Amino acid sequence: MDKQTFLKWADRNAKRIGVKKEQVIKAFEKDMAVPPDPDAPLQVPDTMHVNMRYSYGGQSRFFREILENKRIMGARCSRCGKVFCPPRSHCPDCYEQTAWIELKGTGKLLSYTTVYFATSSSVKQVPYIVAYIKLDGADTAILSNVEMKDIKKAKVGMDVKVMFRKQRDGRITDIYFKEA
Repeated sequence: MDKQTFLKWADRNAKRIGVKKEQVIKAFEKDMAVPPDPDAPLQVPDTMHVNMRYSYGGQSRFFREILENKRIMGARCSRCGKVFCPPRSHCPDCYEQTAWIELKGTGKLLSYTTVYFATSSSVKQVPYIVAYIKLDGADTAILSNVEMKDIKKAKVGMDVKVMFRKQRDGRITDIYFKEA
């Protein structure tokens, strides 16, 4: 495809899918610069909008308690007593069914990374911390964001507490953590 035809193609497709022409050009200019193998797969820009109902299955109560009651739930194995948060319907060690227990919502930061660029609409400010947090009373760690004014103060072993967003939607981003 010659350059002029490519630019028209990029403009037409950018308008069709609702992105900037420059994005399409950048994504496809290398493919369009060399004569392609006529049998190679042809790729074109597109978007996908999917409306669906997602089920949390056996973990539904965990999300329902966050949404409706501002509570953090774990799941305790009836045989070995191990407590999972995020919860599991069955213990991966004993294969026994677990039972719901309420956790305090406090814990310790086990490991973390600092994120300087975010594409998620749930992120309120960058940079921010993403961390594995072991909640008090749990034997496993949950992955969540830690919001801090000074991210340089984050450290392994730091005490944290769960916070609930004012507007909750039944998603894991309805909670985050702050220094305790």
